[in-house]
Amino acid sequence: MVYCYCKRGLQRIEELERMAHEGALPAVALDQKEKQKPEIVLVPEPARVLEGETARFRCRVTGYPMPKVNWYLNGQLIRKSKRFRLRYDGIYYLDIVDYEAVYTCEAKNDYGVATTSASLSVESDFMEEKHYHVK
Repeated sequence: MVYCYCKRGLQRIEELERMAHEGALPAVALDQKEKQKPEIVLVPEPARVLEGETARFRCRVTGYPMPKVNWYLNGQLIRKSKRFRLRYDGIYYLDIVDYEAVYTCEAKNDYGVATTSASLSVESDFMEEKHYHVK
């Protein structure tokens, strides 16, 4: 069995690979002095929710220095509010309640900018009743 000693202590390589795949470990350039433009390595997927449900977009970026990440709606910076929740744990999250639109994730550092967008569709939970006449 192969082990790795790192900041998190002694761990199996398989565990580190799983954590990296799940986004629990931050992506770091091998040579921290090597400047790197932003790259979006986990793009938000289009989402569809029912009215009143919360949608979640995820975006993971690499680059050095670490890019600043912002979310936009129609070119306007999204700030934390009742409708929008922002979170970061190695992955940038945007949680949205009931607002159909196209959302953009932008990663920027001194060496470049990377953007990606995804749409949110909100559907009514009202089911249209169909009446059939049977003879």
